[in-house]
Amino acid sequence: MNTKSLRVEIKDADKGEVTAIFSTFNVKDSDGDVTLPGAFEDGAEMPISAYGHTSWSGALPPGKGRIRTTKTEAILEAQFFLDTQHGADTFKTVQRLGELGQWSYGYDVTKESRGEFEGKRARFLEGLKVHEVSPVLLGAGVGTRTLGAKSAPMSFAEEARAVLAAVSGLGDRAADVLAKRLEKGKGLGAESAELIEQVNAELKRYADLLADPEPDVDTSDLEREWLRMVARKHAKEKAA
Repeated sequence: MNTKSLRVEIKDADKGEVTAIFSTFNVKDSDGDVTLPGAFEDGAEMPISAYGHTSWSGALPPGKGRIRTTKTEAILEAQFFLDTQHGADTFKTVQRLGELGQWSYGYDVTKESRGEFEGKRARFLEGLKVHEVSPVLLGAGVGTRTLGAKSAPMSFAEEARAVLAAVSGLGDRAADVLAKRLEKGKGLGAESAELIEQVNAELKRYADLLADPEPDVDTSDLEREWLRMVARKHAKEKAA
């Protein structure tokens, strides 16, 4: 399963609807691929994955989408399940992240060819099977973001769920990137490694706070439960 990035716009915030032009035909993307007209199945349906493609690991899909194609582009028409907690939380997170949020879609190539495009070697994608789309911290391409969202302030519980989902998605993404780089005899880049260390330091800070909370800090039951979850996740990852 491969991934490519896509650009999503909020169509109707009250209904959890999004629409996106996620592929432009006959243009070379950042992966060096050229997607040809007819590569996508018009009308094909697929789930929206939980954050960071984590529905592949068993997380509940927060929505679903359908592909619509024209002569020049492929368009995603999707809707989050706002009547479910995970669907509403994911959609609100997408809204609040706004332009900081990125997306990607998972696919298999069913037909391809090799050749030259604008004087350089390229892979031509003639047939694609899209399995899911997913909000992510970092998409496979450039310029992917969510546009034009409105939302009310999130509750602490909603923010906590969003943070946990983001941490989980980052871990999966880091493992995927590292596996691909190891295949080429490489490790994580210096900047990526440093950022992961910063995330790890933040998790440790919360774990230390939970282990020895300051007496004058008025920590609510909800905050304590969130810190416990973060600490358990940190301890599990450290032991793995």
